[in-house]
Amino acid sequence: MVDAITGFVVGKIGNYLIEEASMLMVVKDDLEDLKTELTCIQGYLKDVEAREQEDEVSKEWTKLVLDIAYDVEDVLDTHHMKLEERSQRRGFKRWNNKIGRKMDAYNIVEDIRILKRRILDVTRKRETYGIGNFSERRGGESNLSLRVRELRRARSVDQEELVVGLEDDVKILLEKLLDEREYNRFIISIFGMGGLGKTALARKLYNSEDVKRRFEYRAWTYVSQDFKTGDILMRIIRSLGLASAKELEKIRKFTEEELEVYLHSILEGKKYLVVVDDIWEREAWESLKRALPCNHEGSIVIITTRIRAVAEGVDGRFYAHKLRFLTFEESWKLFEQKSFMNMEWVDEDLQKIGKEMVQKCSGLPLAIVVLAGLLSKKSPSEWNDVCKSLWRRLKDNSIHVSTLCDLSLKEMRQELKLCFLYLSIFPEDYEIEVEKLIQLLVAEGFIQGDEEMMMEDVARYYIEELIDRSLVEAVRVERGKVMSCRIHDLLRDVAIKKSKELNFVNVYNDHHVAQHTCCRREVVNHQIINKYFSEKRMNKRMRSFLFFGESRVTVKTTNLNMKLLRVLNLGGVHFIQKGVITALSFPDVVGDLIYLRDNGNDLKTQLDIIAFPKSHKTFQ
Repeated sequence: MVDAITGFVVGKIGNYLIEEASMLMVVKDDLEDLKTELTCIQGYLKDVEAREQEDEVSKEWTKLVLDIAYDVEDVLDTHHMKLEERSQRRGFKRWNNKIGRKMDAYNIVEDIRILKRRILDVTRKRETYGIGNFSERRGGESNLSLRVRELRRARSVDQEELVVGLEDDVKILLEKLLDEREYNRFIISIFGMGGLGKTALARKLYNSEDVKRRFEYRAWTYVSQDFKTGDILMRIIRSLGLASAKELEKIRKFTEEELEVYLHSILEGKKYLVVVDDIWEREAWESLKRALPCNHEGSIVIITTRIRAVAEGVDGRFYAHKLRFLTFEESWKLFEQKSFMNMEWVDEDLQKIGKEMVQKCSGLPLAIVVLAGLLSKKSPSEWNDVCKSLWRRLKDNSIHVSTLCDLSLKEMRQELKLCFLYLSIFPEDYEIEVEKLIQLLVAEGFIQGDEEMMMEDVARYYIEELIDRSLVEAVRVERGKVMSCRIHDLLRDVAIKKSKELNFVNVYNDHHVAQHTCCRREVVNHQIINKYFSEKRMNKRMRSFLFFGESRVTVKTTNLNMKLLRVLNLGGVHFIQKGVITALSFPDVVGDLIYLRDNGNDLKTQLDIIAFPKSHKTFQ
């Protein structure tokens, strides 16, 4: 995955050389040399990643390359920031710019030459310790027009939920949902290990036309391991769709007790269905049940959980339904639906190889669809290679989801790898709005466009390719267009692990204090943003700061004085200034951050600030 980071920095060097050629003329040759060396190293890194196992020497060498790549980005962005700041000065300060520009030019010359010496030293280390051989960069990967043609191919998969082997489960649970004899609130618990399809089954029931007709009030919420009851209640209220945007703004200011009373008053005397997805602790249900009336209208709550004790630990009338593993016949049917979608004819040898691999998935639906997603991108001649690679990676004589995810990532283009890694910023079970994700990916600079295709369209195709590979799940689809998506917990764990290894994203929560003080992207989940700012020292290298949840915040000016910040997402934050809560006012320092390129609105009156690259015309 380090090749994706180096590739991103190589692209950034190229953009700077084009856009600021006159300003960087003194170091043009040195920058070109850096770019060439990093490009060659990127080719080698791809070869390293393609190996079955990476030796310890290569791992340490790779870390050195990663540090240099990040430092190159820091030097270029810092130099550009100083130039921008000087261009905005007036009066005496502007007169003093001439001296300052000479100092900046001297500094960047020295910085770039130090980096050049470091990269040459790294190259010598590779030769000294015999760390593989460089390979030329693979042809065609930098050709955006070629990628556009690939992306414009017909989608390989319908976005409808693939629910195979759950037909009997659907039938049993639908009967209970539609049973008119049930008058009191009834609870259905669906439990089983991760990847069995609990959420898919619950969604199938939730979207049933018969269920929609019976329950006028329906809501869906998820519960992460680090749950906040107020967040869960707020999601149920929003999911019911009864409150206007203006009313929701007022409701967001409610305390947890007020939210509980408000939700209870809405549902009292109504026939409702509420799905509470992915509960990990019995306490999560205990904190919610007071807000869900135990009336006599035949209301139902569906709970999904991995833990049997949670499924059977609810009070009142309930039915606990355990999900089973798929039979081989069901597994093969699920695999066929996805992997052979683009093939006109499948010979017996290919079916034999496919069946051998499916057998090792041990009936786990998530493993089967990720395998199918991987193979759907392969030619028939490449299936044997995948099979051999999987055989070398078997654990307990089974193919694990993490192994399949690793193999899928190894063959991805650099931009697609970055898109997958970026999913680690979102909280567990979070429903991701695709338009928001597209904006973030563009703002981060991960997406390249050209005269044939806008950045937003390229980003959407990347997201859809991740869906095709079953690394991301489409949640809400309207007129054939994916509006929201989510990443399964097991796959999110892989993204988080990779992100930590690369110092790509640092997620700060109740159980984790940042170990990397120079991580370029930092994320705060849930209502601990004040704790973050009180404990965290200033990270001058930060490029992105993102917050997810609802919170009342007291922010000091110095907390947001991060000069290189490009992406700032503070939706759900209510700032406290002079003792007054407001969602519409940022500290003045935010308006002085030169890298923030918003969508044309006043920076100080937005809840979400999404920064866009300087060359991105659509939002300027």
